[in-house]
Amino acid sequence: MQARHRPFAASQKPCVSNGPLRRCLVVRATVGAASPPAAAYATKHTLPDGKKLELLVQKAAASSPSDASSPRPPLLFVHGSYHAAWCWQENFMPYFSSRGYDTYAVSLRAQGGSDPAAPGQSVAGTLDVHAADLATLVPFVRQTSAAGRGAAGGGRAPVIVGHSFGGLIVQKYVLGMAKPSPSPSPASTSPASFPAPGSFPVLSGVAFLDSVPHSGNKQMVVRFLMRDPIMSLKLTWGFVARSFASSREACRELFFSKDLPSDKLDRYQKLLAAASPTRLIDLKDMNAQVPLPPPPPHAPPAFVLGGADDTVVDPQAVQELASYYGTKEVLLPALAHDCMLDTRWELAAAELEAWLAKL
Repeated sequence: MQARHRPFAASQKPCVSNGPLRRCLVVRATVGAASPPAAAYATKHTLPDGKKLELLVQKAAASSPSDASSPRPPLLFVHGSYHAAWCWQENFMPYFSSRGYDTYAVSLRAQGGSDPAAPGQSVAGTLDVHAADLATLVPFVRQTSAAGRGAAGGGRAPVIVGHSFGGLIVQKYVLGMAKPSPSPSPASTSPASFPAPGSFPVLSGVAFLDSVPHSGNKQMVVRFLMRDPIMSLKLTWGFVARSFASSREACRELFFSKDLPSDKLDRYQKLLAAASPTRLIDLKDMNAQVPLPPPPPHAPPAFVLGGADDTVVDPQAVQELASYYGTKEVLLPALAHDCMLDTRWELAAAELEAWLAKL
């Protein structure tokens, strides 16, 4: 079975599919944007095993500064637990589209508008399964971005941006990445089988936003318990029992700042409740794998950002991940876990943009 991509009909409006919840987004320009962002659309990426992943696409704005002579790498956004591709289309995709980046956001297995899990399947996949899925998607992102820009030589390799547990999946991808070749042969956009670890397509960079570190989340849970036992219990209950789906207070405490407007909180809560009917990661497998081994010598440049008010991933975890990649973390004040949706999301986007400009 080959990976393939089926675009939505041109007459359809840009939409996000989240299982029973489906909505059309009004794509808007952000404050200080270089130019109005391009229209977004949804498509499907078919994996070698026949499963389809939801893929949202928003290309660089036509009048944005990037062009074939100075191409910017395409961005592939990867969500974490209880989220889906929609969380990036709210703010980050139009922001970076207006600044010359082709943007793509995937809903991982059994999340959002991707194919549901098989009956009786309680977990979407392991770290290895999700990383291999991304390895089939990266060539498509690279080649479609290059084709749209008229770039020779296959264009630039993507930058993958991972959030929360999505960041741990990206770390696993880096461990399986092939060594860069002076004259790489283009990878197929329709692989007949999943790439083996060690042969994953190269990347221009990796960015981690409020990401679970390479050691997993056990140490964070202990730290939270020592600092604030009540909040630690709320956090555990929020994820185990999905209390965020029914309680506005729990949703705000887990993911957002106190000053996020109520109308946005209500809308995001509905989307979060519908996005993940199946647990994203096999935690037993994850705990057996962490701490992950050191990054390979050919690991791409890394960016690590966290929020000082994050109740899910604490500053120590952000610092730990930055040290793992040999870089310095960016820690923003008054920023909660969902940095791509939170009140001050644009501060996080600006920090990421500044790092991307150096690649």
